[in-house]
Amino acid sequence: MNSLSLKLIGIVLLACCTGIFASQVSVAATTDARLVKILSGKNEAVRMKALATIENTPGKALDSLTSLCAAARSHCDETGVDEIVRPSTMELLYLVGSTRVPEAMTVLVEMLDAQSEGIAIVAADALGKNEFIASIDDLKRQIDRDEFESSYGFRFNLVRALARMQDAAAWEFLAELRDDLDGQLRFEIDKLLKEVNEADFRGDKDRLQAWQTKSSPQITLKPAGFESESRQRLKLVPTRNYYGIEIEAKRMMFIIDHSGSMSDTVAGYSRLDRAKIELIRTVKELPSDSEFAITFYSDDVRPWQSELLEATDINKQKAITAIQQLMPGGWTNTYGALRRSMLFDSQLEAVFLLTDGKPTCGDIVAPQAIINDIVHRNRFRHLKINTIGIAVDGSMQQFLKLLAESTAGEFRQAE
Repeated sequence: MNSLSLKLIGIVLLACCTGIFASQVSVAATTDARLVKILSGKNEAVRMKALATIENTPGKALDSLTSLCAAARSHCDETGVDEIVRPSTMELLYLVGSTRVPEAMTVLVEMLDAQSEGIAIVAADALGKNEFIASIDDLKRQIDRDEFESSYGFRFNLVRALARMQDAAAWEFLAELRDDLDGQLRFEIDKLLKEVNEADFRGDKDRLQAWQTKSSPQITLKPAGFESESRQRLKLVPTRNYYGIEIEAKRMMFIIDHSGSMSDTVAGYSRLDRAKIELIRTVKELPSDSEFAITFYSDDVRPWQSELLEATDINKQKAITAIQQLMPGGWTNTYGALRRSMLFDSQLEAVFLLTDGKPTCGDIVAPQAIINDIVHRNRFRHLKINTIGIAVDGSMQQFLKLLAESTAGEFRQAE
């Protein structure tokens, strides 16, 4: 076979291989475009199914990262300023972050500037959860967003994202930020800072020592996760309490069930009478620099005031008068009361829910469905929901315990 023939054969083979490669690229592009279309479509169930398939297939998220990023940008553009972030959007951003590659970090950092506060919150959380250390400076700049001043949930999420980095630069910034915060969030930061050790400074003893000397409070141990708050409680300073639950928040809401069953009497006092006595005691003890709200509920949900009020003597007395006038009656709209707290003042930090029975009316009645809905909404509020059950049965105890634990709150059983 002469050289000309060999050249011709080579050209033919090259053409065939090029054609095959081009065909494969075309198929891949079509597949990617289809995935982006599915993930950006209007059917939430279809989106969630596609995301679950990717998540449960080893290596699929990384292989599909370009498509996931394109879909994430689409979700970001379509989410309005005041719109609740859809579960599929959240799962998509977390899935992007789970790949832990630079391209994923780039997209999540972009999302920090989203018009939607919810998108920015999820992006920050995904960056922290996956320890994208290189994004710490981008996270620090989040304090320049208006939401940092106006939204407790935004501030809490940013603090948690930085703490999850387990990095010296993050701890140093949190120590500086701590003095500009108060209430529940300062308490949480103090818990974290008091538990940092050498491992969190990557073994840099000199840097750790310099930070310990400069920081307040002084630091000695290992950081606790935010998820374990209800089980690992460090008693930093004496605080006021409600049914034995310490009040660390500066801005809180008390939600009181006054349904018909609250008229049941034990030892001459009705359940509602006992609840009134405890709430009045707590209101009287609130420090003057705190803010509070009260919501009464039975069939309907009735906030005492439409906003947080300073705990002045005058406001305390007005609240006590309203509490004293409360009468039992009606069914139990627990979901409505909890839902109202999610829509209340954006500076609210903690909720104390008191009830004596199962939900019997409202948009959602099933206990597990209530938990699912409230916990999802609370991912953007970060309210600590504490629960008090008065003479509740086993199933109701379980409901109230799970609701509290799912929001880093505490449960108490009372008579």
